[in-house]
Amino acid sequence: MADFKTHLIGAAAVSGVAATGLMMAGVVPEQHVIVYFILGTSGGLLPDIDSESSVPFRMAFNILGVVCAFLAVLALGKDYSLLELIVVWMLCFCAVRFGICSVFSRYTVHRGLIHSIPMGMLFALLTVITVYHFAGSTAMDAWMCGSFVLLGFLIHLILDEIYSVDLMGATLKRSFGSAFNLGSLSNPFATAMLYLAIVFLLFLG
Repeated sequence: MADFKTHLIGAAAVSGVAATGLMMAGVVPEQHVIVYFILGTSGGLLPDIDSESSVPFRMAFNILGVVCAFLAVLALGKDYSLLELIVVWMLCFCAVRFGICSVFSRYTVHRGLIHSIPMGMLFALLTVITVYHFAGSTAMDAWMCGSFVLLGFLIHLILDEIYSVDLMGATLKRSFGSAFNLGSLSNPFATAMLYLAIVFLLFLG
């Protein structure tokens, strides 16, 4: 299995080349290149949020905690004092970083359903909907953003499969086939729910 540095460099390199190529071909404007690059690189780290000991796991829940805390403060800003808002911020952050994080890590396993192609599609569609409905972007730009998230995600899965092959001994490691998959055979119900969520988001988008 590839390490954090390999996933980061791999996703960044492919996303950078793809975004630059689209710009040079006149498909996307220059100012969007950096956004696509960041989204592609981020997508390359997403599959490892199911590993409690991984850097992406800690980064994801720290960022999510901060975002949720600030959203809570913005929503309650007119009704509470500064001291009360600070308390709300801290409570919200801790609830996400330690509460939701613990529940998430308890019910997920590394290289489980999150480490699958349909999960990459789900993250991509969530990006499309977020960018289109909340960032005021065009439909094309939103789909480009989602595509780069999916691109980075797939690069991660492909790198894991490549590292599952022992080229020196021309043999396959036990982890081969566990990354680039269409779902979890050991968890058919969750897999079915994942596909239903994808269909729902397609209609919603």
